[in-house]
Amino acid sequence: MPRPVSNPFAHFILPPARLALDQTDCRYTRSALFGFVGYLCREGVPLAAARQEHLLAYAAECAAMSLSRPKQIVRDTAHAWNRMIGKPGWPKTQLVPPSSTRSSIKYPDLPASLKADADSYFELRAGWGEDDLFDASAPQPLAEATLKDRRGKFCQLVVHYVEGGGRLADLKTVSDLVTEAATKKILSHIWTKVGKEPNAHAANLARFLRLIAEHHCGAPESVLQLIRNAESKMRPVASGMTSTNKKRLRTILEDKALPRLLTLPTDTVAALDLVHPNLTDAIKVQSALAMQIELEAPMRAKNLAALDMDRHFDFVSETQSHIIIESADVKNKVTLNYVLGARFLKLYRFYVDIYRPLLAGEHPTSALFISRTGRTKNPAELAAQLQAFIKEGTGLRMNIHLFRHLTGYIFLRHYPGQYEPVRQLLGHKSVKTTIAFYVGLEEDATFKRYGAILDELIAQEGQNASP
Repeated sequence: MPRPVSNPFAHFILPPARLALDQTDCRYTRSALFGFVGYLCREGVPLAAARQEHLLAYAAECAAMSLSRPKQIVRDTAHAWNRMIGKPGWPKTQLVPPSSTRSSIKYPDLPASLKADADSYFELRAGWGEDDLFDASAPQPLAEATLKDRRGKFCQLVVHYVEGGGRLADLKTVSDLVTEAATKKILSHIWTKVGKEPNAHAANLARFLRLIAEHHCGAPESVLQLIRNAESKMRPVASGMTSTNKKRLRTILEDKALPRLLTLPTDTVAALDLVHPNLTDAIKVQSALAMQIELEAPMRAKNLAALDMDRHFDFVSETQSHIIIESADVKNKVTLNYVLGARFLKLYRFYVDIYRPLLAGEHPTSALFISRTGRTKNPAELAAQLQAFIKEGTGLRMNIHLFRHLTGYIFLRHYPGQYEPVRQLLGHKSVKTTIAFYVGLEEDATFKRYGAILDELIAQEGQNASP
């Protein structure tokens, strides 16, 4: 059996650590640990003080050195370390083998001092702006969901720093990420990873790095300008609706699937046994109601999931109601006032009077969309539920956001060039946004009308040529 290949860190091992390794007679376990133990010795970290963050830093250095199968090396190291627990003089701390499918550093696994400083930054961002009445430049406080996303992006910046040639051990504070050298490592690696082409995700990471540098670390103007330049180069030119969404819309409109889609909510309820309601049907009616709201009031998923029967609804008559969402709860800070008709009201009454009580049970809540335990559904799960409902009922792939595009296109197909009403329907702050998204779809209709003109001219020519 061949001898396992040694690790380049092995020659750093000091005598006390070698004695600890000698507690095993399995040369494969010992060989798997040589590199990591050597790394700890090089860093001056006693075996007893080794933690998950040190394993992650070791993993980053293995990757940077272009070792063969670095992820496997680190996984083998963690398993070997844990097998040694219980041996005389060996630490009792367990190490978690990194996932075979993900290389990202998790927020809880950041080096202690870096995480402590990052915690301070995110705690500040959670309340930033609340007391800054006279400071118009102060950032707005971030919601918990946004904070979670920012923590993930922070870890991505750390990963790009390490994979760009930096050492995780050198990141003691958040400010260490926004030195000129660190910034160049991060941005250069991001740019390389996206093929040196404009990319929205890359630009958003650069923007987040700039916000950290500007508002938390007080980085010098030279560093801020460096990040601005990179962000500008990374940012794609706004081009409206994505090609994927355009393709999906065309599928709905060209395949004569639109009537099937528009009638799905009412058709679903019509097929139910209203005399014997059950939980399965309750979820169907909930999906039908969510879809009907999106058809008549195409709001974002976050606002749909947060609808509250006490706060957001104003029932004017038996045939008309309003959904009003204040600007503070809207992405672009524009108050939304939707007018809904009789189809929505009928579905709403079915759901609230018959099916929603089955879901709420003994859990009093005024949230409209709730789970089987009375918990308010979050945007992601409601979106997935609605997408599955539409797929099962029509065979179409349609997400919540596509309802906004569908609304715009249906209106413009009947009233070409009328962008201001579409802006009002979708709650855009500027009509320029509306035009950017829908002018491409109007072009489709224009070419169809032109094609019809050609057909008519050819038909006329054929009639004139007839004897």
